[in-house]
Amino acid sequence: MLDFMRGFAAVYVVVNHVRGNFFKGGARTIAEAVEPLGLYDYLSISLLQLTGLGTEFVILFFSVSGFAMAHSMKHTPSAAQFYLRRLVRIWPPYLVAIGLAALVCILYASFDPANSVSQRCTGRLCTAEGLFQMATYIKVATPITAQFWSLPYEVIFYMLCPLLLWRRSAIPAVWGVSAILSLIGVAFWGLGLNPSSSVLVNFAINAAFWFMSGVVAYHYIERVPALSVWAFAISAAVLMGLIFAVKTSYGAPNSISNLLMILFSILCIRNLPHALTSNPRWNWGFFSYSIYIYHVAFIYLIALILDQQFGIRAREIESYWAWMLCLPVVLAGCWGMYFLGEKQCNDLLRRMKRSPSEART
Repeated sequence: MLDFMRGFAAVYVVVNHVRGNFFKGGARTIAEAVEPLGLYDYLSISLLQLTGLGTEFVILFFSVSGFAMAHSMKHTPSAAQFYLRRLVRIWPPYLVAIGLAALVCILYASFDPANSVSQRCTGRLCTAEGLFQMATYIKVATPITAQFWSLPYEVIFYMLCPLLLWRRSAIPAVWGVSAILSLIGVAFWGLGLNPSSSVLVNFAINAAFWFMSGVVAYHYIERVPALSVWAFAISAAVLMGLIFAVKTSYGAPNSISNLLMILFSILCIRNLPHALTSNPRWNWGFFSYSIYIYHVAFIYLIALILDQQFGIRAREIESYWAWMLCLPVVLAGCWGMYFLGEKQCNDLLRRMKRSPSEART
């Protein structure tokens, strides 16, 4: 079930980024229209708005991660073992993702040195200092690694897990403190996402609450109503509609839409039908981490090829749906990278969980 949610969220984020990086956008389409747009145009633009919750689905990732880490802490005998498993699980694929992004950056610098992508990424992805800062999660943001913004928050949470989650009796209090800090953040900075320039401050006033909500859900999931399929579908649709409405009204990701997404994620954890989550055709969660960390590099690689070979500029595609042709290419690239990085780490983790006698057989 958690894998299904991770896979769905990862693919949604890819759809959001592919559309945003290739389609010219509904607002521009309306503003630049020479002739009056028809029903098909407005219907298409309206449907494309359904892909606009990329940040909110990252919040779903955080909530699910809190749920998963609560389970991991419950079944891990020591903090050292927890840290080792997290290190093996996330860091080597991340280093591979940095290498892929650096390669794409070099290609941009070679074929289109005047491009803003080349100028903004070279200093970070093509220098020893920049690569070190990225590898240690100090500074991770470049156009080719835009999705990395969430990874330092994950790492901070993992580092704090043995301290925050070791005693179940203290978890409600920790969640309460995170909720109070979030309210303080809203009072000082408003509803905006990550308003401070400090990752630590943003973690305290935003991300800690997202993660801890998932942790609390793990320990008290039986208190979440178990709904019929139809009741769950209606409730999920209502929550999703509210998320769209709040984000559209505010104009950007915000504390209210993120809170609604946390409620949506917990509702799904409790009520997603097993027949859906167990179907391997729909469950892509086994390589969701690879989807997330590699997909932006592939988007920029495709954009470079389209520009250099066909003269098609990024964010200039006028067709409402042509951008979707890039989606399977991006996912296929992520799937291939999964075998290079993530699968090797998962296989090592499985061997680490086996007893020494089993490992020798």
